[in-house]
Formats: sequence, C-alpha cells, structure tokens
Amino acid sequence: MSTADEADARDGDRTPGARALVVRLAVVVAVFLVAGAAAGALWERLWDAPTGLSFKGQWFLEPAGPDLSFEGIALFVLIAFPLGVVLAALAGIRRGHEVATVLIVLVAASLAGVVMYAVGTALGPSDPQALAAGQPDYTPISGDLGLTAPDRDRVPYHSTALVALPAGAMTGLVGMYLLGSRGLATRSRG
Repeated sequence: MSTADEADARDGDRTPGARALVVRLAVVVAVFLVAGAAAGALWERLWDAPTGLSFKGQWFLEPAGPDLSFEGIALFVLIAFPLGVVLAALAGIRRGHEVATVLIVLVAASLAGVVMYAVGTALGPSDPQALAAGQPDYTPISGDLGLTAPDRDRVPYHSTALVALPAGAMTGLVGMYLLGSRGLATRSRG
C-alpha cells in the first residue's frame, strides 16, 4: 500500500468519528436550547407578578420590599441550576471527547440561560416603568419579570443569576465524570 493510500485510509477512519462527534455536540446544543426555552416558559408560568402603583409617572412596588422583587430571580435560579445539572449529566453519560463535551456544555448552558431569560421576559408583562409614564397617580400596574430589582435605570439582564444554568451544568458534568460508571471505581485488594 502506498503512502497516499495509507493517508486516505487514516482520513477515512477519522471522518466518521469526527462527524459523529459534531452530531453529538450539535444534539447537546439543541437539547440545551430547547430546554432553556421550556424553562423560560415555566419560569414565567410559576412566577406571580408583584403589583405596584404609578406615582408621578414612575412605578413603585407596593408593598415595597426586596423579598417581592427577588422572587423572580430566586425562581430563575431554582429552575436553571437543577436543569443544568440534569442536562449536563445526560451529556456526560457517553464517554470520550471529554474536553469537547465540557466546552460545548459550557457554551450551550450559557446560551440556554440567555434563552431562558429571553423567553420568560417575552412571555411576562411589559416594563412597569414604561407603563407608569402615561398613567394617573395610584393606578395599579403589575411588575415585569426580570433578573434585577424593578428600579429605574437598571439594565434588566445584568444579573449573576444568568450563571445559574452554566454553574449547574458544570456541577453535573463534574459529578458525572467523577461519580459516573467509571469514576471513583473501587479496586479489588486481593
């Protein structure tokens, strides 16, 4: 067999494995994105909108307090973290290409967190600060779903809660790789 034939044979052996890896990683990304969209819908569905009042063109939470404005953020984390753990554990079941799996799970989980936020806020009520601008004083207005306090001049997506899904995913992968079928196996002593 010539050198060119050997190179072609080696390339032929790599191509199906590379294709299988790309398909596997694409499936992981797709599953994370679909799960992120579903989690966003669940987040919005389970969340109870706090009420507030308009006063002089601004919206104020009524009754005021951090516990009411924090509910949406806490619910986001309570949904996102376990979802990341489960999805990453499923992605880590199949061994091989662990570095590629870790990288793609981290990217997919980050994107899924953003998708979860985008879907949840799109399904939720509008920004109460914008609605209060044209309302008479003391008009009741529902709050919006977000990851920050409903204060004026806050950027709604500047929140560390967005790392809940990737943190859960890395926890799930570490657990799967350490405690999975091959990890921490006991060796016989005799």
